[in-house]
Amino acid sequence: MEAAFALPTGLIVVALALAGLLGAIVPTCLYLYVEPRGRRGWAVAGDTPSTRRAPLLVRLTAWMSFAVGQVALPWLLVPAACVALVLLQLKLGVARPIGLGVTGALGAVALLQAILAVRLFPLGVRLLARDPRVCEAAAATARWSVIVQGAILVGVFGLGWAMQTVPSLVHPVLRATLVWTIVRPIVAYAALGLLHALMLDRSARSFRP
Repeated sequence: MEAAFALPTGLIVVALALAGLLGAIVPTCLYLYVEPRGRRGWAVAGDTPSTRRAPLLVRLTAWMSFAVGQVALPWLLVPAACVALVLLQLKLGVARPIGLGVTGALGAVALLQAILAVRLFPLGVRLLARDPRVCEAAAATARWSVIVQGAILVGVFGLGWAMQTVPSLVHPVLRATLVWTIVRPIVAYAALGLLHALMLDRSARSFRP
């Protein structure tokens, strides 16, 4: 069943490359606007306006904060899709408790990811400005994100593996739909969020004397 939904590898690569290029526009424009205005906070004795800037890791983390944060609003389409799938199962009369539970749980996880992404925009701005209050906030955010995104990554990946390993767990059509449109995007987004959290934890140390 899943094979029928599979796309050619070349098409997937092209689509991912195009999505990456389009997704880089907003964070790059925002970074280019904010970064020069935050350089004063990184001033040290003997530097010049041309050399005064945040460490490279901090700049990369801020850019990724904007990149991940911009997904918050469109990511709400994922839990909306889960709600639609629940209603569709009920309407077609193929609803099973496990299928409904799995769909609802995935929707809740995607909603949590969207909520976590919202606060990354202001965090990226404060990183570039070297806001003295951001040190503890960044460290706490990083720890929390590592725990949450790590749990999501392991849990949802395990759920996807279980659905494919035990075919009778959910309806075949529902399984294929969830794996390709919900599970894999959530796992990929969780991996990206986990990478950002690790970078944020390292960047937080730049604020310490």
